[in-house]
Amino acid sequence: MTPQAENPLRPAPEIMRSRRIGFLTYPKCDILDVCGPSDAFFFADTFLPRFGRPTESRYDCQVLATTPGPVRTLCGLELVATRSYRDINDGLDTLIVVGGVVSVEQACQDPSLLEWVRSMAPKVRRLVSICTGAYILAAAGLLNHRRVTTHWMFAEGLAAAYPSIEVDSSLLFARDGNIYSSGGITAGIDLALALIEEDLGREIALAAARMLVVFPRRPGGQSQFSAHMHWGEIKPRPDISELQAWMLGNPKADLSVPALADRMAMSPRNFSRLFRSETGKTPAQFAERARADAARLELEQTLTPVETIAEKCGFGNTERMRRTFQRLFNVSPHDYRARFKSTLPA
Repeated sequence: MTPQAENPLRPAPEIMRSRRIGFLTYPKCDILDVCGPSDAFFFADTFLPRFGRPTESRYDCQVLATTPGPVRTLCGLELVATRSYRDINDGLDTLIVVGGVVSVEQACQDPSLLEWVRSMAPKVRRLVSICTGAYILAAAGLLNHRRVTTHWMFAEGLAAAYPSIEVDSSLLFARDGNIYSSGGITAGIDLALALIEEDLGREIALAAARMLVVFPRRPGGQSQFSAHMHWGEIKPRPDISELQAWMLGNPKADLSVPALADRMAMSPRNFSRLFRSETGKTPAQFAERARADAARLELEQTLTPVETIAEKCGFGNTERMRRTFQRLFNVSPHDYRARFKSTLPA
């Protein structure tokens, strides 16, 4: 499978200029990180003549790997790398490092690949990571003191491994200078459309989005898709775990620090310090997210009025719940229900 096939809508190659885009792949990368953005670039190309712009630069997408040939992806399907990344020293407009790696150790498995990425960084106009491709850019030392995003599930691991990186898992994509990063998997399409708009303007990006049947600018952020109460790999001590379970089951209860400290037979100050050291969150942060996730489940699985859910989940009123949803998920409770309400019979 190649990222772009010949198409009769394209003008003859001899009259085309190109923006060369290299997709850096490796075994067990995510196939949609390549195919989603490359399709967006392909459709942008097809619409240029229709908008009276037949001579503008086109996208020339190439799949790169250690050696030319098949690259087996996470889902088992194979991409065909057209070139070895080792054969490319310059000439790329945009280098896109796709996702698949999920740990520092995996990102550092191929020192020669990291060195090549590091050497190409100053030679390309844009350096892009999709999903956990950010781990590779981080391992290459290219994200220090940068604001980036990655898949919400692996954002905490990236931030813990590289404290100098500002990781914002709520974003669909981010830009810091000439370094761009996207959240999980399909967010690569969101980023590709933003790059197209940057290169070719709003009308071409909108046309490509319509062809892909996606939002040209998706409402909300990545956090609205994250799993309920995902707290990374932290495993608190048993009494704190028991307290967390109780908080999750009782969102309407008094979850203030004094009340929780009393339940643990501790002083508020010592309790707050212990809770944060064990969970990585303050008691207030955990309580707020517990209530928000309880409300998310109600919105997804029931037809209960929002006003009732706000009271049932400990918010007290709908306005407080709305503000919390906007801050945590960048979406209102009503819009969240519209997007995620179950269509399965009860």
